[in-house]
Amino acid sequence: MKQSPTILIVDDEQINTIQVAELLKQSGYTVATASDGFKALAACKVRIPDLILLDLYMPLMSGVDVFNRLRTEEKTRHIPVIFLKKKEEPSPQLDKQALEDNPMLTKPVEPQDAIALVKTILREKFLRDELRKKDGQLKELALVDSLTSFRNHRFLMEFLKTELAQCHRYQTPLSVVVVEPDQVKEIQKAHGAKGTDSLLLQLAVILSRHNRRSDVLARSANAEFTMVLTHTDKVGAVEVAERLRTAIEQSTFTLSDAETRITVSIGVSQFAPEMDVEGSTLMSHARAALSQARSSGGNMTLIAE
Repeated sequence: MKQSPTILIVDDEQINTIQVAELLKQSGYTVATASDGFKALAACKVRIPDLILLDLYMPLMSGVDVFNRLRTEEKTRHIPVIFLKKKEEPSPQLDKQALEDNPMLTKPVEPQDAIALVKTILREKFLRDELRKKDGQLKELALVDSLTSFRNHRFLMEFLKTELAQCHRYQTPLSVVVVEPDQVKEIQKAHGAKGTDSLLLQLAVILSRHNRRSDVLARSANAEFTMVLTHTDKVGAVEVAERLRTAIEQSTFTLSDAETRITVSIGVSQFAPEMDVEGSTLMSHARAALSQARSSGGNMTLIAE
């Protein structure tokens, strides 16, 4: 059963609160009340309302102060607000944009006007929520590899940028392990793009089994995967890489209904203070080690020195 929208009424005048609450309840809304600004902010921490009816002139904390506090918090900044004030009370000290974005009702409220405004505001709110949700999903998809569902190169570089700044500041170790199949060109030639994708998917399963929760696994290029090992020096990274290389060498892959075996070349690099904190040098060193491993016959792990 779909839950009705929750409306929080914030007003120190009990008679007005009771009247408006009853009006909203009769229209099918769930209503909560707060008699001052402090209680209103506390109520929002317990449950985020869909709409707030906020009296601008209250003792202890004014409605303007409550509104400003709501807008500074990420969880409450998007809650729509309808201001309440008596006709004889002065205009509130709010910026023009706040007054344009948040309508005002004069007390005592006229029932039909109040309900019509509430319905309009809530309809717009739910549409904005849906748009924000879709926007968040699109942003998430932009950082995910569509084939393996691993993080993609864009996410990898953003993550490294954040992590390496911390490593540089606090002198904590971080290493990357870059992995690529030795036989990818042969498989591409024999089985085409579909066969290559199948190989990469099967390889991704093995990689995910060797990935710690604290680490990040990304498809960093067409047939290349990168593991970011946080709080790990190159010795620890080599241990991870060798376990992974051995597991892949001992695994059987199925391509075009036929079983085959593959090997991988792996390059390892540890972040050093002289490297840039964007991640470019770290990745280029790991890729150089991988290239050397592949040209030396493959099926090996090399460390960038």
